[in-house]
Amino acid sequence: MINSILSILSLQETSPIPKEGAPYWILWFFLCIIILLITFIFLRDKSLRQRVNLFLSKAKRKLIKTHLQTKIRKEKRKKDGLIMELGIKTWKEGIRDKNSEKIDKKLETLDESRNRSQKELEEINSKIKKLDNQLTESDEKLDELVEKQEGDKKPFQEKLDETKEKERLIELHLIQKQKEIEDEEKSLEAAEGKLKNIELNSDLSEEKKKSQINEVKGKIKNLETGREKIQKELEELRKEKPELEKEIKNIQRKVNDYGREIKKIEKEKKEKRRIILKEIKELRKDESIVQKKIKETEKQKEPLFEDLGNIIDKYRVDSKELTPLYSQIDKINKRVQDIEKQIQNI
Repeated sequence: MINSILSILSLQETSPIPKEGAPYWILWFFLCIIILLITFIFLRDKSLRQRVNLFLSKAKRKLIKTHLQTKIRKEKRKKDGLIMELGIKTWKEGIRDKNSEKIDKKLETLDESRNRSQKELEEINSKIKKLDNQLTESDEKLDELVEKQEGDKKPFQEKLDETKEKERLIELHLIQKQKEIEDEEKSLEAAEGKLKNIELNSDLSEEKKKSQINEVKGKIKNLETGREKIQKELEELRKEKPELEKEIKNIQRKVNDYGREIKKIEKEKKEKRRIILKEIKELRKDESIVQKKIKETEKQKEPLFEDLGNIIDKYRVDSKELTPLYSQIDKINKRVQDIEKQIQNI
């Protein structure tokens, strides 16, 4: 058939090909012809159809089988979980069977080990709690002592600040008064020079000279009086300064005593915290070791629970507590059997 079509096509007149190339529809036309021929061959060739069907059937059966095997694995995982649960419940409820005596002894040994570790863990936690309380009490007690020392120190510190401020003001007044004296002395020197010039001035009449001399002498007297007053104030300030320095020294000593006592208490607090926290740290290490030991014990019990569950499931020990688990296991077994039959029938 294909040969005859090809021969017909070859006998047809071929039109001259344009320089710009053949149209695209010719390509699609031949493609459609080829597809139709393949379809025609497939419909006529029975053995080919059978081979294709066989291939697709095998693929389908393989896919179904894989899906069913996945379901079996899932059901078996559920059953493993129920078997483990059955073993745990059997042990916790105190249900015993003669067929599981060896496993029971191993579990008893592991339980004793776990109980010892649990008791040890409780003792460690109790010690940690006690040390935590001790640390809190110590901190509170020493903080109260620091607070009391700070309270006792406060009035002395305030008095010290006040006295130092007073001393600073006296220093300023001393400088100010010293400057005032210097200014008065300069004014006196100028007045005395003026008085001398008046006395030596021959151009002035006696009456005018006398008047100016009296005026300058009055000014000199006032300046001397002012200078004496400032000098007296200066002397009083100078006397007051050593007393203030002595007072500051005494108050500072008291403030320093309180400061040293506060530092002593804070040092004691730091040292106590260091000792207690070190003990807690060591206990935390012991706690971690015991916890790991308990986890390891629980891990060792898992295969034993699984073995115990298998034995109990096999011999079906009569117990109301275990009946619900038996029922679930039976349902899973039935589902697995049904799926296995389906696999065999594929």
